Amino acid sequence: MFFLLIALGCFGYVGWYCYDLNRTEKDVSALSNRIGADTSVPGGKPSAGAEPVAVEAEGEDEPTRVLYVLSDFEPLLDKNQNIIGWITIEGTKVNYPVMQSVNGDSNYYLDHNFDQQQDKNGSLFMDDRCSVIKPTANLIIYGHHMRSGAMFGDLDKYKSESYYREHPYLRFNSIYETGTWQIMAAFESQVYTDTDIGFRYYDFIDPDNEKDFMAGVNNMKALSMYDTGVDARWGDRLITLSTCDYEQDNGRFVVVAKLIGA
Repeated sequence: MFFLLIALGCFGYVGWYCYDLNRTEKDVSALSNRIGADTSVPGGKPSAGAEPVAVEAEGEDEPTRVLYVLSDFEPLLDKNQNIIGWITIEGTKVNYPVMQSVNGDSNYYLDHNFDQQQDKNGSLFMDDRCSVIKPTANLIIYGHHMRSGAMFGDLDKYKSESYYREHPYLRFNSIYETGTWQIMAAFESQVYTDTDIGFRYYDFIDPDNEKDFMAGVNNMKALSMYDTGVDARWGDRLITLSTCDYEQDNGRFVVVAKLIGA
């Protein structure tokens, strides 16, 4: 009887897991179809009907910028105001909306989907210290390492240099601008304790000066499992994809890319 209960519990867990996975795949497909994205990242032209967002200039000689939501994102924003963009890596399973919680719960999308339903797959979500309005130097996106390959489940395939060579670019469009990014580094890391010594990539977001920026870039390049030949300079914008890596305690696997064009 005891083993029967264990077996029933296992089957129940598997069934729940499969239900969440199927729902996630159907929901993402429906979102893509709604905006005509299919396998490409949504973008479109700025929507004249959208409310503009004024971005104050940081210097006296800089004009105030006005941002408009890209047209493809309007139907998604109607459903969930927390969407901040969409990421795609061609030839992989990565083709998802990117969320950013604004309700003070930075971990909300660890176990909630785009429709804000409980979902063990969670969603891809951006660190709430990052911004796409006044873009921070580094945008950090987190996602679960799902065994099904969902979310960032296939990200660790970048441990192979040949896989990187086949997938050297990603597309991340924020709701305000389009972007093509070239992968610069792929490395294993971990979440450090207060007393540990190590490069905390998850705190490398918006360095104040060139020295600090280049120190972060050099750390990423030094940790990379292979040399991509891609470098970054002060003023470049980066994007960091982070997922769990079970080869060590509190392990993480990280892929970093540089913005190279719209």
